[in-house]
Amino acid sequence: MKNLIGVLVLLIAFQANAQDFNKVKTSVLINQFDAAKADYEKIVAKKPTAATTAEGYYWKAKIYSGLAKDPKNTTALAEVKSAVDAYITAESGANYPLAKENGTEPFFDLYLKNFKEGVAAFNDKSWKKAAAEFDDAVKYSDIIFTQGWASSKQKFDTTSLMYAGFANQNANNTEMTMKYYKRLVAAEIKTPELEDVYKYILLHYINNKDKENFDAFLKVTEAAYPSENWFDYKSEYIDKNYTLEAKIKLYDEQVAANTITEIECLMFGDAFIAGKSDTETSANNDLYIAKAADAYKKAYALNSKNFTAAFNAGIAYYNQYTALDEKVSDNIRALQTLNANKPAAPKDPKKKLAFDASFKAQQDSIKKLNIAYDAPIKANVDAAIEWIEKAFSGVKDKEKLERVEKNVAGRSVDFLATLYQFKRDKVRGKDQKAYDALDAKFNQYDQLHDKYNN
Repeated sequence: MKNLIGVLVLLIAFQANAQDFNKVKTSVLINQFDAAKADYEKIVAKKPTAATTAEGYYWKAKIYSGLAKDPKNTTALAEVKSAVDAYITAESGANYPLAKENGTEPFFDLYLKNFKEGVAAFNDKSWKKAAAEFDDAVKYSDIIFTQGWASSKQKFDTTSLMYAGFANQNANNTEMTMKYYKRLVAAEIKTPELEDVYKYILLHYINNKDKENFDAFLKVTEAAYPSENWFDYKSEYIDKNYTLEAKIKLYDEQVAANTITEIECLMFGDAFIAGKSDTETSANNDLYIAKAADAYKKAYALNSKNFTAAFNAGIAYYNQYTALDEKVSDNIRALQTLNANKPAAPKDPKKKLAFDASFKAQQDSIKKLNIAYDAPIKANVDAAIEWIEKAFSGVKDKEKLERVEKNVAGRSVDFLATLYQFKRDKVRGKDQKAYDALDAKFNQYDQLHDKYNN
């Protein structure tokens, strides 16, 4: 019984409010907007609460929508906006029956105004104003399209939504940009001009370290634009959001699962080399370089025509060789400094004997360090030669080299000449046959310098 009484009260109130504005309605229908305005003001003066009803908001919007048709009335649309916004709040749950029955012009007036001013601001690169105008254009157009008031039966105004997204992006309004772009994606719009929308969303997830949404949206993006290469975004996510140790772990897991691709191997190789460069004093440098070489070698194993992968593997070993060789040079300099600053030996024979033994121990400790480097230096030099020669073999017989191919060929012959020269000099005076063979290799590559570096 109480529910029935409540319904009756609401119905009576609605009828009473509607009757309040009957005269206003009549004037509006015959386009007598000044008369309708005067009648409206009399009603709300006599009954102020009528102004805050759905009927009050709606008829005010209708009145000022009509008045706005006079170009001299420059403030009318502002009144339309305040009235429509209040009406939307008051009657949204009922799907705007007053507007459906009596006319939707105020919504269209606002939509067209916002769209027009939004385009003007967009063209002037006034991004904040453009964003604000298109925000409102989308708000009103959403009602127009969802209520079926437009001649088009599409779900929303695609153009307004696109402009709103672009303007907000340029105004650095990330939250609003994502809101609009996600709607465009959800509508499965896959036109060429919207490819950048997908890129923006991917970059947003990258910058916010949102792996779950990034992984899910990457699949959506790849499905929407299958002919494009989206791997760079996956690479960027890993590069920005994974520690070097996490990258190594991921690499090892993919290798173990046999799911790693050629391009992923190259990505990991580059990451490991960069990690070494960023951590020059790290005790893990050897690990990073070894992992980089391993990754490049796996890329080459997956595609034996990838001469750059072979070259990068060789350079990883070459860098390790030069790092070790520099340590040898440092030790030689340390030994030279030690000898140059050798203090005078004591004259007492017993003290001199002890002094000489102590000094020799210092010399031997430095010499032992260099002896320990011999084996790893040799291993890295041999590996560098092996992989740089693989790279050179992949390009040397081509009649015309592309820029990258020529660059690899030119650098390869120079590196190989340096490596064979090092090996040759190590056997100088010890093994004449080996010396001659290595000298021939040195000359072979040294003489090719001009061919590939001009």
